[in-house]
Amino acid sequence: MKKIIFIAFIAFISVSANAQLTNSKWKGTLQLDSPTDIVFDFRTDTLEAIVAADNSSLELMKYSIKDSILSIQKISGQSDCDDSAIAKYKFEINSEGLLLTVIEDGCINRSGVLDNTKWVKE
Repeated sequence: MKKIIFIAFIAFISVSANAQLTNSKWKGTLQLDSPTDIVFDFRTDTLEAIVAADNSSLELMKYSIKDSILSIQKISGQSDCDDSAIAKYKFEINSEGLLLTVIEDGCINRSGVLDNTKWVKE
């Protein structure tokens, strides 16, 4: 019985962590060629990075969440990132917004602009 309760608790935590970002939008500024306002649109299992100025898609990625770790993998987009590489970022949501910190990302184009970024919920 304890094992069933423990498994149910772990499943609840996983669903709760994913629910923190699913169907939400976050705005931040990334240093691309110049500072650019970006909206992260978290859907059920995809994350789209959208340029706020013209609503153009910068990057489309698959994402998953486990234990406050956001894993992302490129589907399509403008970066030179390999679409088979999975990046991992620690995320924290607090009163100031969403903070992303790189754990592991083989794509310097992505990690160079995402590490230690702050996002405000829209």
